[in-house]
Amino acid sequence: MEILVIDRESLTNQLIGTKLGAKGHKVVTEPNKNAAFDMIKAGSFDCIMVDPAPLPEARPVIIGIWKNLRSPVKPYILLLGKTGTPEDAIAAGTNDVLNKPFSTADIETKIGNAERLQDITRKLAREDNVHSVGGLIGKAAFNQLFLSAIDRAFRYGERSLIVFVTITNVDDMNAAMGQDTVNDTVSRLTEKMTFMRRQSDVIGRLGFKDFAILLQRPQYESEPIDAINRFTEVLDKFQAGFENRAAAPKLHLRLIELPQGALHTERHVPQTESAHADAANGAEI
Repeated sequence: MEILVIDRESLTNQLIGTKLGAKGHKVVTEPNKNAAFDMIKAGSFDCIMVDPAPLPEARPVIIGIWKNLRSPVKPYILLLGKTGTPEDAIAAGTNDVLNKPFSTADIETKIGNAERLQDITRKLAREDNVHSVGGLIGKAAFNQLFLSAIDRAFRYGERSLIVFVTITNVDDMNAAMGQDTVNDTVSRLTEKMTFMRRQSDVIGRLGFKDFAILLQRPQYESEPIDAINRFTEVLDKFQAGFENRAAAPKLHLRLIELPQGALHTERHVPQTESAHADAANGAEI
């Protein structure tokens, strides 16, 4: 990724540049905020890390970043500072917070989240002509809801998550059974997925083998984990119902939080013993 660090502390700039440069990222540092705004206007950064000091609030700096953006894909913005919570960072208009002093593990986790969210954002923005089918909305419509969920996080602090569902063995199914059988299996899966969601959830078809479920405004802390466990159970039973195992889809589910891009948990169908243990124990968000 191409990363811009806006921080008056030269030690922070050097530390971030060294750690992320060693991972293959291109890191540009700029201590002056106005100069950084000019760089943002002229460039296309994937991630912007900013310490608003000496300003007491980050929001004016973030607005300055937004006003100078020219890229159609919004960069991941990571708030730097001595103290702060993810809620504070989101309220200021950033995706997440990285508190100083930070460890190598801290920065790698946050940049991993940034890479994940940028990858999702670009894939959803790509025009692939995937239309609505069988109660699932098309890719373009789902992308608009995805962008709206991120915007509502910044504006109102609303929490949203996405469960991505991918068929991982399409090529094997096609080689064993032929395209017509694969098409029938995907149609059956599409029908099954429409019955898994809550009334407020939205399911999108992102491609032939890719789906996504937007979990809007969860009512309690463990609800997203409960949801992906429920989806996994339903899909596991669906998968087990195929008499011809060559026609049975293998599925990978990932639970992603917005706007941080954090991967909370993932599941596989059919479930492995370890996945069964994870589903039984649950994972704290």
